Amino acid sequence: MNMTRIQGPRTIAGRLIAFSIFYASAALVVASAVLALIVANVVRDQVDQRLSVQIEAVRGSMTVSADGSLAVDGNLDGPPFDRPGSGWYWQVTSAGKRVTSRSLAGASLSNPPQPFDWRSLLTGTPRAGDGRDSQGQGLHFLTSQSFAAGKEVEIIATSPHSALISPVLRSLLLLVPAMLVLGGLLVVGILLQVRYGLSPLRKLAEAVADVSSGRARGLDQPQAEELRPLVGQINRLLEQNQARLAETRLQFANMAHGLKTPVASLYLALNDNADPTGEARRQVDRIDRQIKHHLGRARAGVSAAGLAPATMLRPCVDDIVTMMQKLYVDRDLLITSDVESTVSVACAPQDVDEIMGAMIDNAFKWAKSSVRIVGRADGGEIAIVIEDDGPGIKSDNITEVMNPGVRLDETVPGDGFGLSIAREVCELYGGRVTLMNLPEGGLSATVVLPTTPG
Repeated sequence: MNMTRIQGPRTIAGRLIAFSIFYASAALVVASAVLALIVANVVRDQVDQRLSVQIEAVRGSMTVSADGSLAVDGNLDGPPFDRPGSGWYWQVTSAGKRVTSRSLAGASLSNPPQPFDWRSLLTGTPRAGDGRDSQGQGLHFLTSQSFAAGKEVEIIATSPHSALISPVLRSLLLLVPAMLVLGGLLVVGILLQVRYGLSPLRKLAEAVADVSSGRARGLDQPQAEELRPLVGQINRLLEQNQARLAETRLQFANMAHGLKTPVASLYLALNDNADPTGEARRQVDRIDRQIKHHLGRARAGVSAAGLAPATMLRPCVDDIVTMMQKLYVDRDLLITSDVESTVSVACAPQDVDEIMGAMIDNAFKWAKSSVRIVGRADGGEIAIVIEDDGPGIKSDNITEVMNPGVRLDETVPGDGFGLSIAREVCELYGGRVTLMNLPEGGLSATVVLPTTPG
């Protein structure tokens, strides 16, 4: 037989709330039961005290003659012992003769057998018991044995069971709503307590999210003492991870620069004379694709591991523009830069410099009088548009110019690898580079990069 295991709440807050509400509810039920018992005992003591006072009043007013006749001096039938059938009765019995209260209306009480009680015998206190009157009404008995004129006298005083139950029920009518209100307040308190108690964990989760998205490089020490060892361990792991990422990224960068240029140069050197069949060029092209493939996977893996890179875009663009103005100071170009200051891209700083450096350098190189740079975020991406008023590119050559080593104008300095490297690095992060001729003349280069969350 398969048994389905009952699963509790899946969150810590849910578990705390469920357990606290269950525990508080059980405590309220137990407290209500205890209070009801206390009220019942208090009411019973009050009723017993009243019956004991009546018994003592009857004993003090009772006389027994030599022939065994009983007599009670004075009026002992004050309320409620004066109402017939009320259940508030008293009766004195001796040698088969009895005197009763007015409320008994000529009837008599039959004292039910009670268990032997040493305390009542030794102390002389009345014995309590339960029974019924001639009408079947439930009664609470209090019986006292004494001697008068050498004869045993039994004095009974009773109260209806309703005198014991009704006050308890009335108190429960007030107690139950009070307990419900108290339970509601406890539930609200539990919710606030759980929310306040778990707030350090929520703040820690937000801090980890900031680190994961690149907005922070480490976790601040929390106020909660219990979380400080955990934060310390996380920060140590982050520091180790950052060091390993930096080392790995440097190795891949060195490998990329060390392999790309020789392979591209080798490819350009293999012309029809040196490679009549084209087999060598095909093998070099295959090697180039394998290098790009594996370097791209490795570099993307390094970027995605541990910490998401985050780089503020505008400072990088401003630094590159400043450097280009110094390099092309003799050109006297009009530069317009309008990049959103609050946007950060999900790229490592050195890769942003490599991408934007190649694209802005190309614009400065071909511009006649002006370069315009505009960066706007849209959803999870930012598009950086770099426009120049240079000669532009023939439509047939726009795709070709993005290939490694392609130079359309040998009179301008360069090696033909800048745009291709910028495109490759951009694509590693899920971005893209597009070129387009402007209607009024010049070239518009658009670089699209992913932005960091928040």
